Amino acid sequence: MLSNISLNPSQLSNSNDASFWSQPTPVNCDIIRIFGIYLCISSFLGVMINGLLLLSFIRHRQLRSPPNVFVMFITGMGLLASCTLLPLTGTSSVYCQWLYSRAGCYLDGIIGFLYGCASAYLLCAVSISRCYIIVRPLNAKKVTVGKSIIASCFLVFISFLWTMMPLLGWNEYTMEVGRTSCCISWYDRRPSYISFTIVIFIFIYCVPLFILISANTMAMIGLRRMREKLERGIQQNFSRKRIEMERRLIKSITITTCGFFVTWTPYSVAVLTSIFLGEDYGTPPIITSISSIFAKSSVIWIPLLYIKTSTHFKFGFVNQNALEAQAATNRVGTNEGTRGRANINDSLHMEAVQ
Repeated sequence: MLSNISLNPSQLSNSNDASFWSQPTPVNCDIIRIFGIYLCISSFLGVMINGLLLLSFIRHRQLRSPPNVFVMFITGMGLLASCTLLPLTGTSSVYCQWLYSRAGCYLDGIIGFLYGCASAYLLCAVSISRCYIIVRPLNAKKVTVGKSIIASCFLVFISFLWTMMPLLGWNEYTMEVGRTSCCISWYDRRPSYISFTIVIFIFIYCVPLFILISANTMAMIGLRRMREKLERGIQQNFSRKRIEMERRLIKSITITTCGFFVTWTPYSVAVLTSIFLGEDYGTPPIITSISSIFAKSSVIWIPLLYIKTSTHFKFGFVNQNALEAQAATNRVGTNEGTRGRANINDSLHMEAVQ
């Protein structure tokens, strides 16, 4: 089901007409061209950064821990977006009009939707896995690399199903108001189109945001309680060194998550403003275009934040010492977990005897 909308519902145009896809942007061309150059540079940097990060995960087995599996999938999605999404939008912005007809618009919209949705879900999975390990340390062995890979594939598949909905008639992919990139038709006032936009805002933005805040908060509280008990001399499953390592991991995940939502929140707000206030009070095309470009550039900011905050990397190089230290800490944590179970069992046995 195809819409006949170009800029907004009051400016109808036939999307089957070739001229529909080649109309110039309503935004100041000099401004949009600057952002187009920025996206082209971001595309090159995104391929390089995500590619090197993905190569590091493949080459170094120590990096392929359960939480890093989710990060590896996010990196893969970022690499895909850097190779397709950014060049399409960037070059069109440089020429101040869409260059790739309807097929290119569909590809641009699908990849952008898939990247944003999958990244949000995978970040939730990272946070939930760390929270589970901290809150249930005796069950940490249940969080394995194999299970993380299966979960990641499932989340990407769910995201793919979301991207297919517009092709099946629930909303559609068309050009944004800036006419240099494509997305779902969030400015269409028909009930089915509005309903889809509201549904994805809830399940792809609000729900993941709630999960991320809850999981990271519970993990930080759990670590604080462990540290307090350790200082009082109470036997813990994690050593002080392991607790500090987990704290740094949670910090890295939290900062990376904040970076993702900071880049996507302006665009979400711009979309909601246009939905609820209508075409006469909607967000100006220049604001929508800038927020869209800012969101798409998250393909470089997310891996950069992860590399910057992770102890495993030093400015583009894997920190081998950190990897060896983590491996040693994990072995110590496992041994302490075993001793912790034995101590708990001994205590219960003594109480039963008494």
